[in-house]
Amino acid sequence: MSAPEGSSPPVSRRSWMSLGAVLFVQTQNAFNDNFVKFVLMGLAMAVAAGSAIGDNIEFVLAALIPLPFILLAPVAGFLSDRFSKKDVIWFCLLLQLLLFILIGAAIIVRSVEIAVFGYFLLAVQSTLFSPAKQGILKELVGSKKLGLANGLMSMLTMVGILGGMWLAGQWFDSLLTKYNDLNGPSPDNGWKAALLPVIGAGGACIVALAIGKLIQKTPNHPQETFSRGIWVRHFVHLRYLFNQPVLRNTAILITGYWLIANFLGLNFVQFAKEMFPDATRAGRMTVTATMLFWVGGGLMIGSTFVSVLSRNKIQLPLAPIGGVGMSIGLVGVGLFTVDSLPWYLSLGFIGFMSGFYVVPLNAWLQDKAEEAHRARVISALNLMTSFSGIVAIGIGFLLKMLGLTASQQVLVFSPLLVIAAILLPKMVRTDASSSE
Repeated sequence: MSAPEGSSPPVSRRSWMSLGAVLFVQTQNAFNDNFVKFVLMGLAMAVAAGSAIGDNIEFVLAALIPLPFILLAPVAGFLSDRFSKKDVIWFCLLLQLLLFILIGAAIIVRSVEIAVFGYFLLAVQSTLFSPAKQGILKELVGSKKLGLANGLMSMLTMVGILGGMWLAGQWFDSLLTKYNDLNGPSPDNGWKAALLPVIGAGGACIVALAIGKLIQKTPNHPQETFSRGIWVRHFVHLRYLFNQPVLRNTAILITGYWLIANFLGLNFVQFAKEMFPDATRAGRMTVTATMLFWVGGGLMIGSTFVSVLSRNKIQLPLAPIGGVGMSIGLVGVGLFTVDSLPWYLSLGFIGFMSGFYVVPLNAWLQDKAEEAHRARVISALNLMTSFSGIVAIGIGFLLKMLGLTASQQVLVFSPLLVIAAILLPKMVRTDASSSE
């Protein structure tokens, strides 16, 4: 198990520098993933309006994210357990650059299908990247500073997500408006509006490759050997996780958070469609990014606040407070008038309280996982959260087919957080006592 609190040696300057590099490249990776997602979403709506893929592109892209985690989570965990996590991270950054070249080429040849396939491969890259970027944190800063490092990673991940979505939405919509004004509305304008943003974001991959070289080398574990059984070791990892109450309870609560987060991401697109019914006109991507900006901005502030509180100790008791706060925010989003100030403030409150909820839980899970199996615990968690993404897609699509408005859909999820808030205090007491 992890070393007792306070026994970790001081964090060296070199380790802090490596942590900074990890935080930079994971922020850039989150930025690019969400940037290209928004560009492709706007592109499909503009050039394939009225078709199955054009009208449901948010569900298509959302489904492509969890599939690689479900299929490859154990392999991703093995790679980060077997090889230096620094090497895994750098390989993923190189793969990211190659995939942006593929997506750019797909736009040039006017193929939505190839572009979407490129996005699927980016999701594969993220699957390999996730255990390495999370698992390396304790190797760099130890147990005592793990809460701080997790808070910074959560905050900067949201910076990347928000920045990618906001810039993609603004850039794509502004170019689409420009080309519509010059040439009149047509599908070709969507292709033109998508190309330059993808080229720009692809160029940022080169910077990330250079920064990734600054990460210090972490140990290899040659005793870990690959076998065909690793491809189906999902349930072995899950069984290991579920056989330990601390890990099981924490992972279930984190998974519930991502179920709601994945649903809200889809739900915001429904809000945007209700506000801008004409898919050939600009506006949907910008307003969707604005909604996510409020949520993400709140999460950044909340995560930073929790990081400060956690600078010397993981503050697990903050998690129940976060659960109650998110539930209140969801009710506000469901009841207040869409696009009003109280409505946006409710979005921001959801994000702010999310930091209280998820940051301590993530740090607790990583700290309580055994050193040799931490990456596999993280990959098992990724598998659980990926299944939650599939469930969120199914629920969102079903609620859409039932004719519920976006506001009505939000209220369906509020009781889940109430239940989590009720269960969390008992889980905190049980897990805290078991760790003493």
